[in-house]
Amino acid sequence: MILEQLDPEQRTVALAQGQPLVVIAGPGTGKTRALTSRIAYGAAVGAIDPRATLAVTFTTRAAAELRTRLAQLGVAGPQARTFHSAALAQARYFWPLVYGVNLPRLVEAPERLIRELLPRFGLAGTYLARDLAHEIAWTKHSNVVPERYATLAPAAGRQVDGVSWAQTADLITEYELLKQGYGLIDFDDILLCAAAVLEDSEEAARQMARRYRHLLVDEFQDVSPIQARLTQLWRGPHEDLTAVGDPAQTIHGFAGAESRYLTDFARWQRHTQSLRLSRNYRSSPQIVTMANQLMRPFGGVDLQAQQAAGPAVEVAQARSNEAEAWAVVEWLADRATDGLPWSDMAVLYRSHAQAAAVTTALAERNIPYHVVAAGTGDEERVRPGPLPTSAGAVTCCTLHSAKGREWEAVGIVGLAEGLVPHIRAIRPAEVAEERRLLYVGLTRARRYLRLSWAGEAAGGRGQPSRFLHEAQAL
Repeated sequence: MILEQLDPEQRTVALAQGQPLVVIAGPGTGKTRALTSRIAYGAAVGAIDPRATLAVTFTTRAAAELRTRLAQLGVAGPQARTFHSAALAQARYFWPLVYGVNLPRLVEAPERLIRELLPRFGLAGTYLARDLAHEIAWTKHSNVVPERYATLAPAAGRQVDGVSWAQTADLITEYELLKQGYGLIDFDDILLCAAAVLEDSEEAARQMARRYRHLLVDEFQDVSPIQARLTQLWRGPHEDLTAVGDPAQTIHGFAGAESRYLTDFARWQRHTQSLRLSRNYRSSPQIVTMANQLMRPFGGVDLQAQQAAGPAVEVAQARSNEAEAWAVVEWLADRATDGLPWSDMAVLYRSHAQAAAVTTALAERNIPYHVVAAGTGDEERVRPGPLPTSAGAVTCCTLHSAKGREWEAVGIVGLAEGLVPHIRAIRPAEVAEERRLLYVGLTRARRYLRLSWAGEAAGGRGQPSRFLHEAQAL
């Protein structure tokens, strides 16, 4: 029964029990189904103990989906959690046993602590505390200690605008001292704390090895050095480690993600079996063709469309940001006239600054919407617009926040030079990540896809994104 719902490649994932496994899974290829079916089949044939199984992913929404799918398959016992949730639970349990005190309290707003420090360094700026908080998070995900920041940051292309590398290093040091003085840890310390107790205590490591013998990690292309290290500590002496992901969807390099942990998985994990999922069940052939053309020369999975043909992808230019917003809103209204619910539509953009024009147009058209904003760590915050109707509400979110989601109709705005790729994307690796970001956006759409740019786009003089030419949309 478990295997009957799977295609041949997904079935192979489920059957490959008792050994390390890496699965390169393109968008819309059913990786969650394959992953949960692997757990369910392993439990059914006695290859795994579901109570000794830990499945890890990156967002609470994705973890909840794993739990729902496992429940539907009748599997009880596995833990499905985010990296931070699993690490926090373990750190809170082991910290008193290893160090004799409770784990320090979690700071709710690191930016407030950073603002306390800025006057000491003669620094000020509306978004400076936020930018420094992001940089501090990168150092922790990348295992960069303050003493080495000024040396390693230039080579990694890291710098906070208006702050020297030496100043940033000193500020990070002061930030850590301030936290210690208040008896606090921040969100990104959670992973470090979980790793520390397992490295410092043989007893803690033995208890973890007894607790979990089967480890599965979703979205492995987005693991950072500290998450890769923690994965190895969780794996312990056991061989049953499964990594699932897609290098072409690595979009969090700015936060320390390194797809090499996925692409090189078989090198550092002995006896690994490598599999690939390429049948796309989500998008129309027109959308799949465009996505393939964008990524095929750069190592993306060559997706095989499984859906029936749909309408052509629409590509349009507008004279201004406001005109572009109105055009995409009218396009959504036409989809609603055809019977599509608002909840199955989305408008995507590169940065939150672009949301205002879109939400204004939606509100004036009296179309319900909600805005997905970046939250703390792995939460997302949803800001409601006009009250949703029985047909739900249009989703407005950045291309980054769209990862892991899908809609019947997707409009992507702001596809101009200076926005996609972003004007700050200068190095080849940064431009490559911008390409992958658009790839993620394209593959969120199931049937209807509209791409547009405005003549007044920042930094690019209104020129369409080079990626539109490369995807042969122009």
